[in-house]
Amino acid sequence: MVDFYDELAYETNPFPETHPGNLAALGRLFGISTVSPQQCRVLELGSATGGNLIPMAWHLPHSEFVGVELSSAQVAIGQRIVGQLNLQNIRLDVGDILELNPAVLGQFDYIIAHGVYSWVPSAVREKILALVRDCLSPHGLAYISYNLLPGWRMRGSLRDLLLHATREVSGADAKYHAAISALRRLQHALQGAEADSQRYVQKEIAYLLDSHPSYLLHEYLAGENNAFLFSEFLADAERHELQYVCETDLHTLFDTTLSMPAQAALSDIDDPLQHEQWMDFVRMRAFRKSILCRADVPLERVVDVDVFTTFFYSANLRLKGKENLSNTKPVVFLTPDNTELNVTHPLSKAALLYLQAVHPYTPDFDELYANAAERVRQAGGKQFANARSELVSEWFSLYSYRAVYGHLSPCLLKPEWSEYPQASALARVQAAEGWQSVASIRHQALSLDAFSRRLLQVLDGTHTVPELISRLCEEVEAGTLQIPGGKQSQTSGKGLEKEISTNVKHLLTVFAQHGLIV
Repeated sequence: MVDFYDELAYETNPFPETHPGNLAALGRLFGISTVSPQQCRVLELGSATGGNLIPMAWHLPHSEFVGVELSSAQVAIGQRIVGQLNLQNIRLDVGDILELNPAVLGQFDYIIAHGVYSWVPSAVREKILALVRDCLSPHGLAYISYNLLPGWRMRGSLRDLLLHATREVSGADAKYHAAISALRRLQHALQGAEADSQRYVQKEIAYLLDSHPSYLLHEYLAGENNAFLFSEFLADAERHELQYVCETDLHTLFDTTLSMPAQAALSDIDDPLQHEQWMDFVRMRAFRKSILCRADVPLERVVDVDVFTTFFYSANLRLKGKENLSNTKPVVFLTPDNTELNVTHPLSKAALLYLQAVHPYTPDFDELYANAAERVRQAGGKQFANARSELVSEWFSLYSYRAVYGHLSPCLLKPEWSEYPQASALARVQAAEGWQSVASIRHQALSLDAFSRRLLQVLDGTHTVPELISRLCEEVEAGTLQIPGGKQSQTSGKGLEKEISTNVKHLLTVFAQHGLIV
């Protein structure tokens, strides 16, 4: 297994749901006095190249981070980046989970195991839960993601196919190409298929064909790939004196997201955890991202909405179409992956527009409500402007779907760039390393093409915007750089300069909105 991972490093992006700020906020909703993410200790098991942990360490300089990874090749990559950034608050170690000593590791306020639990033998899973029990601080939280039954059985059929197609192939590159060939053959064979199961497989194939090679290889061709019932995971956690808090996908806790017949069929199940298990059966859910705490921590099973309104908020959404703030006709906001999100109440629409304008700045609820109410009044919807409780309700729904993020502390950074724009050292190093994305201040992955990656590298604060434009024009004309879209520009001279100027200024705005400009 080590050789396989050494041969092809896993693409490790920032996962916003694992960030201590997100975990801390979720814990507060259930009555846990979680430790401030500004001063905490974080352990990540299976930290790969550090793509998730290093940005946390960069943005939280007064917290301490420890990553443990089996692959020495991947750890070497992460350690090189840590050295370039001169980070003193993070340690990336080569280590086998089975050999980790809790007494040596110490206690942590947040423990992360993303993409590990389902992909290791049972002995390692037991050790993960034992480490969580022994290393979790009194009010600490652990995040564990895992494949889930019954939904995983559908994806498992693709794993069966890919294991068969690559059974006589060795080496990561050869296995990947054999797997891609098999997927395309099956995609062609399923053209026009109408059965629900076949359509599901078609969708999964399209996703895999567009994914990074490391995802396909490590997810579908790893030696271990196990799935569990939610109730089985709970029983294992309880044996290790741990208890379930919630999911990072908070909306899945509520049966109001199910159809009316489904809600009626499950209405007599009083045990909330048994109710969640049955919702998995109804949804055919395939994956969970669960949060655990120590068994001796008192929990509130009903979300405290009053706590929710003490948060600071951010949202990475953009409006599609017109604002429409004077009535409850739905408008569409787009997520970064272009998923459409319908929002109905004028106050919610106005609040999202405000967050879009000031991102990454994070207002509190009172500021958000006041700004939204004024916008709605000016748009002719004054009858909606005082509906604070309705804003709270829809705002929490948006939060539960992770369309809106809640934070315990504010970000005061404004989306601006100066005469001599400068990107953070973190963003410049990630770009120089050739990473496909960089981590935003909100711990989200911002995808890069060759042009944006090059622009980040030269944003060292010593060049004016006209100088940057001139430099990139020279590189495009020399053929060493392509303009966005992957094609060489058909223009030259003033036309090329105008095209690049437009791209540079747009990207500077995007970088500033994601907190990459310092």
